[in-house]
Amino acid sequence: MTWKDQLRTLPAPEPPEGLLSRILASRAAGVRVVLPGEGPTVSRRVALLLIAAAAAAALVMSTRGSGPRAVTTDNAYHDVAAGLAIWPPEALAQEAGPPHPPRYEPVRSLRVARAHGGTWAYRACLVFDDVLTNCRSRFTIAVSRAERDGKPAWLVSQQETSVREWSPTDSIRTPLDSTYVDPATLRPIYHEINGKRFHLVRRIIGDTVREALDIGGAHPRSWRTNARIPGAPDAPLVLRWARFDVALLLQVLPLERGWRGSVYSVGLVGPDAGKAAIAPIDLRVVGSERIEVPAGTFDCWKVELRHGDETQLTLWTSKDRGWLVKTELRESDFRAESALLSATPSAP
Repeated sequence: MTWKDQLRTLPAPEPPEGLLSRILASRAAGVRVVLPGEGPTVSRRVALLLIAAAAAAALVMSTRGSGPRAVTTDNAYHDVAAGLAIWPPEALAQEAGPPHPPRYEPVRSLRVARAHGGTWAYRACLVFDDVLTNCRSRFTIAVSRAERDGKPAWLVSQQETSVREWSPTDSIRTPLDSTYVDPATLRPIYHEINGKRFHLVRRIIGDTVREALDIGGAHPRSWRTNARIPGAPDAPLVLRWARFDVALLLQVLPLERGWRGSVYSVGLVGPDAGKAAIAPIDLRVVGSERIEVPAGTFDCWKVELRHGDETQLTLWTSKDRGWLVKTELRESDFRAESALLSATPSAP
């Protein structure tokens, strides 16, 4: 029996109710499926964003199987990808060229007294053509008071669990992602991810990020690099790994109708500091909405987050406590969204 015959024996889900009528209505209106030609139908940036949303899940897997991909030097992220047998290097690719300048004034005014601890659980979904929906991921953000180097800090921990498409009883849990944040400036000071075959540490001291990455497996590799962070050395920052870490920052931003501001985000630096993934994200309040999610109904500020010229996210943050309630990335043929499932704030 060939692999094609085996595929045909797999059970297929029943189509959603009304799917046939929608297809027939689309055909009657003259809509046709556009098959791929020589060029991609989805922008490279969008494709990378979809893949990067699962980056942390892939990094937790071992490097068994056909072995790691060869290391190339044209992109810093390939060193991470090469340690993963099933992970394409393009998933963590770095866009060439200098970052765009901030669109708005740098964020300086923070209501730091509003910051508070708690645990927030979210459901993450991908929806294609408003019909095919995949909601197999859950992630949790926990914020608690801690100390770092003898000084008070916020400890922000994140972890994601995804169910394998081919095995509903088998799940993948990402390594714990931990960040210590200065409570006075909301600037990360230490970030660590300790995976099965890799260990990443980022320390932010003044205007410099110091990065150490060790990858194990059949072809171990390491780097130690520093990169300068633009802007004021005491301005808030946002870290980037599988997503933008804005949950704690949203609690303290002075959001109101018409508000806007920019903060720098720090992604992977890589062995070439000249290609460090450091760029501004631009935030602005675009409206006010009352929305319903599994955790309840919330009066929210609707916030637009832009990173570069293509990536645009919509965030809904509660007006009373600054909770991240919902996120959405929308393109012509899909949308990626997360919604708050539950919240357990710590005692005041």
